Amino acid sequence: MNTKDRILDVSLSMFSISGYEAVSIRDICGAVGIKESSLYYHFRNKQDILDSLMHKYENHISSLLHILQSASDPKEGEPSLDWLNIYFFDQYLFDPFCNRMMRLMLIEQFHNERIREAYERWLFVEPYQIQASVFAMLAKIGLVPEADATRMGHDFFATSTMLTFKYLLNGDLTQERKDAFRKEAHAYMELLFAQLGGNRNV
Repeated sequence: MNTKDRILDVSLSMFSISGYEAVSIRDICGAVGIKESSLYYHFRNKQDILDSLMHKYENHISSLLHILQSASDPKEGEPSLDWLNIYFFDQYLFDPFCNRMMRLMLIEQFHNERIREAYERWLFVEPYQIQASVFAMLAKIGLVPEADATRMGHDFFATSTMLTFKYLLNGDLTQERKDAFRKEAHAYMELLFAQLGGNRNV
C-alpha cells in the first residue's frame, strides 16, 4: 500500500471511530508514521482526505450498481440469489472499507450536510432500489408472483437494514457477526419464498 492509500486507510479508521472533527492532521500523521509535509504532498487538507474517501466509496457502490443492472437474468429453474451474497453482502455490507464508510456517515450525518445526503442515498435509497429491481427481475422470469415482487423487495429491505444495524454497525465487524447476519438474512429469504409455496436455495 502506497503512502497516499495508507493515509486514506488510517484516516478512515480514525474518522469511523472518533468522527471527522475529532481527528487532526497531526493525529493522522502520527498514526501513519509520516511528517505533515508528506501528507500535504498528497492532500491539500483534511477536507480533501474526506472528499477522496467519499469519492472512492461512491465509485465503488456505483460500480456494483452497474454490475447488477447489466447482469443477465438467471436462467429459469435456477433461482440462485448469488447476487445477494456476492454484491450486496461480500462486496458492500461486509467489505471493511464500505463498513467503515457507513460508520463514518452514521456519525457525521449530524454535522455535515453532504454526508447526510450520502448517508440517506447509499444506506437507504440505492440499496432499496437494488433489492426492488432484483425482485422485479425474479417476477419477470416467474420465480415470484409479479403481484408480490414489490412487497417482497420492501420486506427484505426492511429486514436487511435492521440486520445491518444489529450486526454490522454495532461493535467490531467480526466474522461471527457477518455469519450471524448472513444466517438471518438467508432464513428470512427462505421464509419469504415459503410463504409463496416455493423452496428457494439462497
